[in-house]
Amino acid sequence: METTAPEPASAGSAPAFHGIPLRVHRAPVRCLDTAALTAVELQLRGAEDSAFAAPGVLRATARSMGETGLLDEFTLAAARAYAEEESAVPQLALLDVEIAVSANLAGVDDGARIIATVTEDAVMAHPARALGHIAAARSMGLAIAVDEVGERPQSLALLSLVEPDVIITSADLVSRPAHALTARAAHAVAAYRERTDALVIARGVDSDLQRRRALGVGARFGIGSFPPATAASVAGHGDFDPGPRSRPEGASDGRSTPFTIAAPGRRTTRSLKRLLVSMSKMLEMQAASAGQDTIVLGTFQHADHFTPGSRRRWAHLASQVAYTGIYGVGIQPMIDFNVHHAPLDHTDRLVDEWNVVVLGSHFCCVLAARDLHKGTVDSEREFEYVVSYDRRTVTRCAHAVLERFTD
Repeated sequence: METTAPEPASAGSAPAFHGIPLRVHRAPVRCLDTAALTAVELQLRGAEDSAFAAPGVLRATARSMGETGLLDEFTLAAARAYAEEESAVPQLALLDVEIAVSANLAGVDDGARIIATVTEDAVMAHPARALGHIAAARSMGLAIAVDEVGERPQSLALLSLVEPDVIITSADLVSRPAHALTARAAHAVAAYRERTDALVIARGVDSDLQRRRALGVGARFGIGSFPPATAASVAGHGDFDPGPRSRPEGASDGRSTPFTIAAPGRRTTRSLKRLLVSMSKMLEMQAASAGQDTIVLGTFQHADHFTPGSRRRWAHLASQVAYTGIYGVGIQPMIDFNVHHAPLDHTDRLVDEWNVVVLGSHFCCVLAARDLHKGTVDSEREFEYVVSYDRRTVTRCAHAVLERFTD
C-alpha cells in the first residue's frame, strides 16, 4: 500500500495514511478543577465511524508499522495550516522528539506550540540516541514531554531519567478503578512534581469520574470529551504553561564518567575489590526492591569481570526493574534475560572505573570506583571509591553511562 506524501493540510483536514482518510481534530485541554479551556491539542484521527477514530489506535497502528514519524509530518503540516489562525489558547502539536529536531519548524512557532515527546519504548530501545535527541530539542528551546506515563510501570522510570517539562498520563490510568499501578504512578508523579514544576496532563478524561481519577494521580489538566463541548467555559488558565523549564540535572558533556562526576567535593575511600563486590551486591539488592520504575546500570571494566554469578544476579534484577544495562570491554552487544549488554572502547576513561548506578522515583545511588592499578591478585586490586545518594549527581552519572550506549 502507498502512503500519501505529506502536504500542507487545510484546517480540519489531513492526507491519508495507508488508505485511511485522516482528519485533524482540535482536542480540548481543560483545567480539571474549573473546566476552563486552556489549550487544544492537534490530533490526527480516522473517520468517526471507523476503528481509527481514537488517536491512540491510529498511533499504535503507526508504531507497529514503524511509521509514527509519518503521522508527525502530517501533524506538522496541520500545525502550519493553523498557524495563521488566531486562537485564544495555545495550539499544541506533539511531535516525536526525533522528528522535532530534524524538521523545519519555520512558520509554526507563532501559531502552535511544538512539544517534543518521548516514550518508554524509544528511550529503552536506543538510550544514547534518545538522550541525544532530547538534548538537541532542549537546545532548540522546545519543551520535552513524556507520553503514555502509567501505561506500564516501566514508563515511570523516564521521569527521573528524562526530567520532562510535561507529563502526559496514559488514558488507561483513568479508565478503570484504582489499582497497584495507579498507586505507583501517583507516587512517582508526586515525587517528581515535588522536585520540579512540570505540567501534568491526563489523557482519556471523558467523564466526571475520570476527571476525579485524573486529579487523584496528580494531573491538573485533562484531554477528553468531558465536559461536553456545549458546556459554557472560560478560555485561558494562568497556570498552563507548556514551555521548557530550567536546564535539567542530567545534562552531560558526553565525556564525563561517574567517578569524575561524583568524586569532586566528596570524600573518597580506598578499598580492595573484595569490598566493592560486596557493596555492589548490596546496592543491587536495594535496587531490586526499589520498584519497576528503576534504572540500574553497571560498568564491569572487562567482559571477564561479568562472571556467571554476576549474570545470574543481573538477570534476576532485570525482572524486577525497568531497565538494566551492563558495559565493558569485550562485552558483546545483545539483550540477555532483559539485561542490555554494550561494549566499551578500550580507550574510554570509563574502562578504569567500576560503577553501579541506581536511579528510581524514590531511591537513587551511585557507587563509583576508580581502578588504582595496584595489586596482583584480582580480589586484592585496589580502588578509590565514592558513594552518593544525591539525585542530581546520580542522574548525571546515569546519563554519562547511557550516552555511551551507542547503537
